[in-house]
Amino acid sequence: MKNKVFVSVQMMVVLALFPVLAIAGGDEAPTVEEKMNGLETMCTETADARAERQAAKSLYDRLGGYDRIHVLTTEIVRLHQINPDFRLMMKYVDGEHLATSVADFIAAGTGGTEHYKGRNMRDAHSHLDFTDADFLSAGGDVGKAMQNLGYGQEETNEVICILVSLKDQVVLK
Repeated sequence: MKNKVFVSVQMMVVLALFPVLAIAGGDEAPTVEEKMNGLETMCTETADARAERQAAKSLYDRLGGYDRIHVLTTEIVRLHQINPDFRLMMKYVDGEHLATSVADFIAAGTGGTEHYKGRNMRDAHSHLDFTDADFLSAGGDVGKAMQNLGYGQEETNEVICILVSLKDQVVLK
């Protein structure tokens, strides 16, 4: 288990350093494909540790329950609204409705008693023509929102890995 946690931390450090190295004139930043592969590897290598944490205490509880999850999804929507990749698209979205729908989805999928009544992931995202780069940008907003709200790295990694597991239902190209 310690090795898996080390690999997770190591992967996050490597992913965080690539942009810094590129700005400093070092190695080139990783490609979108390399970033996606890195996330998939991190999620695969930490699966057992994430399952153990979920068995000990649900991610729902570790995220703080429904109200705190709703605060998180509201922050994610806010970040999407100012993200240049999504700003135009988000201009026409009811942010509160989206935050509530995503909160219901997260709560239902992480151990809460809430029920998600929205569209499935494929139907909800099919008209958006998301690419892997868009997926990474949206995931960056999720990570930033979690950081802004003081979530730990384990919970952030778990949420990111849930997103990675749903990628093929969001990126349809």
